Amino acid sequence: MDLKAYARMFEEAEKDFESAMGKYGVPFEEAESSPRSERGRMGRRGCHCENGGSSIWRNWISPACLACRTGEGTGSVFVDLRCTKNCYFCFNANQPHYDHFRSHERDIVLELEQAHAAGAAYRFLAITGGEPLLHEDRVIAFLERAAQRYPEAHKRLYTNGDLLTERGLARLADSGLTEIRFSVKPLDADDRQEHVYAMMEKAAAVLPDVVVEVPVIPGSLEEMKGLVRRADGLGVRGINLLEFCFPLCNAEEFLKRGLALRKRPYRFLYDYWYRGGVPVAQSEREALALLEFVDREDLRIGMHYCSADNRNAGQVNLQDKAFEAKRDVRRVYPWIERDGDDYFLKCAKAFGDDVAPVKEWAESAAAPCHVNAGVPSIAFPLDLVPAVRKACPTVALGMSANVLEEQADGSFCMREVGVEELPSPAPPARGLPRAITGQGGGRTPAAHPRVARNGRFRVQKRPFRATAR
Repeated sequence: MDLKAYARMFEEAEKDFESAMGKYGVPFEEAESSPRSERGRMGRRGCHCENGGSSIWRNWISPACLACRTGEGTGSVFVDLRCTKNCYFCFNANQPHYDHFRSHERDIVLELEQAHAAGAAYRFLAITGGEPLLHEDRVIAFLERAAQRYPEAHKRLYTNGDLLTERGLARLADSGLTEIRFSVKPLDADDRQEHVYAMMEKAAAVLPDVVVEVPVIPGSLEEMKGLVRRADGLGVRGINLLEFCFPLCNAEEFLKRGLALRKRPYRFLYDYWYRGGVPVAQSEREALALLEFVDREDLRIGMHYCSADNRNAGQVNLQDKAFEAKRDVRRVYPWIERDGDDYFLKCAKAFGDDVAPVKEWAESAAAPCHVNAGVPSIAFPLDLVPAVRKACPTVALGMSANVLEEQADGSFCMREVGVEELPSPAPPARGLPRAITGQGGGRTPAAHPRVARNGRFRVQKRPFRATAR
């Protein structure tokens, strides 16, 4: 089996995923309309392309968005999941116990106290919903307590703005709120739209950071440009563009708008915790166009594009932290290193007839490697790619991305989630260049060989099955 044949296993699993998604009623686009390689051009537009190219921003980005990438030191609460709107793309129905929290409330102050007593060291706290301002007094009580328990923490509130008043703004400011995020959408022509814009302007006068968070719905580009211009004029500090997703419900609403799912919706297909749904085709293309628009217009407002890949980064980071935190884990996989950019665990691989010359070089150089005779393949650190290229110039090399999984018995196994061909002659080192990290699509094999049993770190024999959740 050579590199291309091995990669086809991931492609087949991707097809299985698309087939499984068919039961939800929204098809995938025929061809990839937003290849990840397009993200790289944003660097030439003065943007910061970070987190493996999945997070792109210019002018300013909320520190809460930076923290979200890792999921460390962050916490979010909600009173209930009731809302004043009924957006067809809302994914709250995918949340655990959704029906329960439509009619039952949580004691968010008590939850904060319990977390503090348990030693939680929050640097970022968020209040979300539903619509949290249905419970303004509880929101204020939470913020006041958070100011006592975590005086240095960044505290933000998500709201659609419908219920926000000048008095409410004053209370939020006095309670120590750092950032308010107005969750709006294009084509929102209800009677409260002008009220929300007025509240944005007033909020900018009394709160440190005002952010507009908006899904980039394909076909709304021109209206979005108007929204951006207006927000900039109101003193809004930033706009957070969300890759638009299908929440696995309300398919008829997506179909009548002519929407399809994004081909290769994730760079690496995996069982992610984020329940926002599956990315929609063309959303990323229009998000990048908006970033270019801000550049051309020389607007002062900050803009951040948060892709679905970016929203999954926190999970990947938290799972893979054990690789560095636990020495026993790292010793089992000396040929793998954690990418500090996108948090995946990575190594280089050669396959088939290329295994023998790479193995010979690795042995002569005393380099860490792992040979899997069943494929056959050889894995070695990405740092050594230049040396391997020099010693074995004809071999085809791939980059293997992996996620560490903790099992019920406390053991760990390494799950390979994708292989991307490394172009020659410019291979990456430990942290992949953005021209590389922007490539590839969501791929995962139906099954693949695992490393041999070593102590408590065992082989995971079961295949990964692509399922739609």
